[in-house]
Amino acid sequence: MKKEILRINDLNYTYTSTNRLENISLCILEGECVGFLGLTYSGKDLLVQLLDGNLEGGIDGAAVYIAGEKVSGSKYLREKVYRITADNYLIDDWTVAEYIGLVDTGWLGMLLHGRQLAQEIGQYFESLGLKFDVSRKMRELTEAEKRIVDLVKALKRGAKLVIIEDEFEGMDSRDIALFADAMKRLIADRMAVVVNSHSNMIMHLLSDKYIIFSKGRIVKKCSKSYIRDTEHLEQFLLSGGTIAGKTAAGRYVQEQAEDENIVYRVKGFVFQKEQRRDFAFAKGKVASFLILDGKEKERFFMALSGRIPEEDIEYVVDGRRYRSVSPDFLVRHKIVSVKSMGGQDEIFTKMSVEENLLLPSLYKISSLEYISYAGGMARMAGENMEKEETDQTAMAGSLEINDVISMTLERWYIYNPKVLILFEPFILCDAYGVSIVKSYIKKFAARGTSVVIIKSREEYVEDISDEIINLR
Repeated sequence: MKKEILRINDLNYTYTSTNRLENISLCILEGECVGFLGLTYSGKDLLVQLLDGNLEGGIDGAAVYIAGEKVSGSKYLREKVYRITADNYLIDDWTVAEYIGLVDTGWLGMLLHGRQLAQEIGQYFESLGLKFDVSRKMRELTEAEKRIVDLVKALKRGAKLVIIEDEFEGMDSRDIALFADAMKRLIADRMAVVVNSHSNMIMHLLSDKYIIFSKGRIVKKCSKSYIRDTEHLEQFLLSGGTIAGKTAAGRYVQEQAEDENIVYRVKGFVFQKEQRRDFAFAKGKVASFLILDGKEKERFFMALSGRIPEEDIEYVVDGRRYRSVSPDFLVRHKIVSVKSMGGQDEIFTKMSVEENLLLPSLYKISSLEYISYAGGMARMAGENMEKEETDQTAMAGSLEINDVISMTLERWYIYNPKVLILFEPFILCDAYGVSIVKSYIKKFAARGTSVVIIKSREEYVEDISDEIINLR
């Protein structure tokens, strides 16, 4: 009989008026991998924070048990719960043995007994049925191997519950499926896993079961095979509602990209050591670029958006050639970009929604220059905005993530750009956020904007792209 790893009985917790948990009860057994599904403020993220020990005193006195022992506080949670996230691998100069051994020994112990500890960790891998060279540097590992090492680290430190909050950047579906197989072998009879990801594909590949949250409550517990499709899932996420904004405004027009429709060209970009490549972007078209390597993906975005111009690249803007451009220059020519969809670094948190919406539009200048022209707000609002869906005087920093996404895209929609370049636009999105981004992309394209999407995987772009270019 399988042992219980996590049991929660009737947990109630209020963090804010919109972020709370009501009567949460669940049980996860050893060897199980359970996906937490839900929209922003559905309660799933709050429960993960509690289990991760990030909210001091959050579950004191509550009936929460790990491996049969009642949780006594945040310190106990940090001992028994391990979190896997991409941030774990930022220090990549350690060997595998150092990455795992430093958990127990610290730097001094590793310096004094490094060889012995490396042997012990190598033997520990063997005991788990893994052939692994523990002398390899973390940076030398594949993305899947890094996460397997993290699972071994969790086991070595005695964790019983692993929380995966990772978008698996640099991994395609085959890599993630291989990791899933290794994960299920490692956790069998040892621990359990909770997956909390924004990606439907990751949730599907890793999870055996789903627990679905809505408005602070658990609304469904089921095997993943029970969920037929996205529409079926949305019934639970929204408690029977429908996703607003799912239908795009305007018809999505497809037309042949002829030379006269090209609005932006970038010539001579080199991927790693490959030959130079040219890219042309046509009005009204959605082009999605898939790049697994995280550094190359970001470098490509930075070059296209002018944020870090590269040598020997030629930019063709409004029919004129330039050897060097800047974001400000491109914004003036209506070529705009968003690096962190839903992130607050894309907005001015201490300015109102109205001010943020109009930042790029006034006299076609960049957002940084715009601040000195705040007096023209009301006039520009009347010219550019057809309706108000939110309180325009509210401070942008007080908005929830889906409102930030809407405001960011509405701001550029008002500006009516020729080109919109998006970097991983769905990475922070819940199901509603995905529908918002997709709807806006279709609106931009229908109005003639060339939309460029830069991602790791095809997820979410298959049905909105005119062209998907795989750059490996």
